[in-house]
Amino acid sequence: MKKTLLTATTIGAAMMLAQPVLAQAAWDTDGDGALGAEEFVAGFGSMGTFANFDADGNGLLDATEWGSGLTEVGQYENMDLNGDGGVDEAEYNALLFNRYDADGSGTIDATELGTIEADMTPGGMLGG
Repeated sequence: MKKTLLTATTIGAAMMLAQPVLAQAAWDTDGDGALGAEEFVAGFGSMGTFANFDADGNGLLDATEWGSGLTEVGQYENMDLNGDGGVDEAEYNALLFNRYDADGSGTIDATELGTIEADMTPGGMLGG
């Protein structure tokens, strides 16, 4: 019984560690081992997180919607990059890309992708 539990735990841990690599491979369309901004936007955008925060469905996040879980990214007042009165999906994706590109390299590597996946889990910043 203990051996079975240990084996299951080991397999589960190995699968969790492999997840960032698997997601990165799926999003890494040019196969260079890192995600550029365009790859991030395409992959991350397909997950629908913007729509989860856009409660009224108008395509812009207002201060209330931003405050429902995105304050870790930054203060709402500083996030409306184009001055249209809300944070649109392009701004949202750019802000998150910059947040996750922790080393400022212009790409997201496997370690940085692991942070994204942690944020996507239940209880994480983007996972609800």
